[in-house]
Parts: sequence; C-alpha cells; structure tokens
Amino acid sequence: YLDVIFSQLAILSEVNDSEYVIAYEPVWAIGTGKVASLEQIAEIHTAIKTWCLQNAKPSANIRVLYGGSVKAENAESILKTENVDGALVGGASLDAGSFRMICQAAGKLI
Repeated sequence: YLDVIFSQLAILSEVNDSEYVIAYEPVWAIGTGKVASLEQIAEIHTAIKTWCLQNAKPSANIRVLYGGSVKAENAESILKTENVDGALVGGASLDAGSFRMICQAAGKLI
C-alpha cells in the first residue's frame, strides 16, 4: 500500500510550492463506515510526511488530513494521533449536531 501511495504522491515533485495539504483515506474505508486503527493512521501519516520531505520539497510545510468515517465519537482520538493535522469529514458533516461535536473536538486541540 505504501508503494501505491508514494506513486500517487510523486506528482508533488512537479509542484513548485512550499505548502502541501494532503487528504488520505484508505480505499477500504470509503463509504463503509470502517475506520483504520490509530496505529495504522499514525503509520501512514508519518510515511506520507517523510516521503514528501525526502522527495518533494524538504522545506515544505506539509499537512496531512485523515478521512475515513470520522465521526463525533472518534474525531478527538483521530485528531490527537501523531502526524494527523486535520480531518476530511464526509457523511458526518451532513448532521449539524454531529459536525458541531467534531469541530469542538478539533477546537480542544488548538
């Protein structure tokens, strides 16, 4: 899976910028309601940032967002995970109360 992700990130070496925002969602999580473990999320986010610093632009500011069934119940733990810089919220954003709770969880970490 890392080879696939790194091949997708290769386009960044052609982008002349100093800031990158990358959204990552496991393919198997799309529309399934399944969430990666916090260990899996930390591993992939660390790998993405490391690859970008080594291959795209070493001085870049890189932010990696996690998507994949981010909900009010798990947002805080996901957002606290190493190298997670934000969340890409899908279906949970359609319910105002749920989305508010996700925003509040993010606000605690600022």
